[in-house]
Amino acid sequence: GSRIEPLRSFRAVPSLRFPKLADSPGLPRHSSNTMAGAGAAREVEWEVPVDDQMKCTEFKPFKFVGPCLVPHCGRRMATNPHMRAFWAATLAFCLAFIGWFAFAPLLTVVRVDLGLCDNNAEVQLLPESERVAACVCKSACKSTIGSANIAAVSFDVLTRFLLGSVIEKFGPKMTDCMLLSFGALVVSLSAAIQSGSQLIAARFFVSCLGSTFVVNQFWNSIMFS
Repeated sequence: GSRIEPLRSFRAVPSLRFPKLADSPGLPRHSSNTMAGAGAAREVEWEVPVDDQMKCTEFKPFKFVGPCLVPHCGRRMATNPHMRAFWAATLAFCLAFIGWFAFAPLLTVVRVDLGLCDNNAEVQLLPESERVAACVCKSACKSTIGSANIAAVSFDVLTRFLLGSVIEKFGPKMTDCMLLSFGALVVSLSAAIQSGSQLIAARFFVSCLGSTFVVNQFWNSIMFS
């Protein structure tokens, strides 16, 4: 009976909560996490030389494996995120550039398929192999093609202004993925266009892929000194 009473009295005492170090006045709330992250980063055995900000101080995108020159991506992402970020950014921009300017070399064929030629009635009567050469593109045709070319860089101007906040919110990797996903959707839907106005709309929205240049520039600037 004498041992139970102290336990009852202990349970009756309200629990005391001591403030955490991060909650103490005068210290930022993320200070403990920041110090822990910095300490963990210093313990990593990097495959490349880095400075005090963990940025790579040398740029060697290729390496020799025997007699072959291959891309240098590192053994693991944890120990060499710098070169992996470089190659991811390079591949992302190459894919974006292909989708962005896919229409440009095909406009001579596209204008025939969409019936934009000024002599479209005559062109449609010819064999398919002769239509491209017979197309006459002057007033109306040139106006539509010119508007499509202007639209091909218009949306890019807007998205480049917006991407600063987007990158800060989601990071360069997720921003690249979102841009490429949206661009891939627009490029795939471009196969269904039937008129000049739809061509202008498709080239307008696909121009957002040009903004991957901003993302990849930011991405590499935080990875390399």
